[in-house]
Amino acid sequence: MRKILLPLLLVSVGFASCDKETEDLSEMSKGHKFFPTEIGKYIVYNYDSVYFNDQLRADVPKSGQVRYYVADTFRDNAGRLSYVINVQSRANDTDPYVPNDVIYVTPTEDRVEFKQKNLTFLKMVFPVANGQSWNGNAMVPLGDADYAEFAGDQWKYTYSDFDREFDPGNNLYEHTVTVNHIDDALNVPVDSTAYAYRNYSKEVYAYNVGMVYRERVYWVFQPKVGGSGGSGYPKGYSVIMRAVENN
Repeated sequence: MRKILLPLLLVSVGFASCDKETEDLSEMSKGHKFFPTEIGKYIVYNYDSVYFNDQLRADVPKSGQVRYYVADTFRDNAGRLSYVINVQSRANDTDPYVPNDVIYVTPTEDRVEFKQKNLTFLKMVFPVANGQSWNGNAMVPLGDADYAEFAGDQWKYTYSDFDREFDPGNNLYEHTVTVNHIDDALNVPVDSTAYAYRNYSKEVYAYNVGMVYRERVYWVFQPKVGGSGGSGYPKGYSVIMRAVENN
């Protein structure tokens, strides 16, 4: 059975200001500060999600907050410095946080490895440039049917909108870069007699902050007709995360 798996420059006249701007953009394009990992670093997100339950034939919404907190370091099997990110959640901003998950991040000179729920993704590569693409799912066991949502040649992590402003809905970040992952669909809008799916993913990272926006949609639809044994209702999930606080 397929498993659904539920992060301005002040310019004055003269050559000196041009040199300063070039230096700053050059430093930004190195990319490492789009994914800062200092111990004590945190980001709080508001999230809105929907679980498409094909057994109940219902959409089950859920919202709340999650907090990503860089809590510790360790050396991985290759001796590389890695970071422990504790994920805490709560239903609203008046409730106490409770432990939810643990993420392991290994930043190197040329990439960021991000491990969650036993899956490792290459979240970013360095340096950063519009149009640069890579296989971010290269370390995912794609032969496993449980991870079918990450398979397919439509997955191509690609940078866009480098050094653009971005507002996730409540907060303007001046220097960001977008990582587009996949935008794939079949038979959408859904025809009740035909197989359909939607697979969409992207993330936005802010300089000196980290991920400030995430949007992920994955569902499949199996029709009841034609002997497919389907439920005639989508199965999957969607989630949007928006950063609302960080240090």
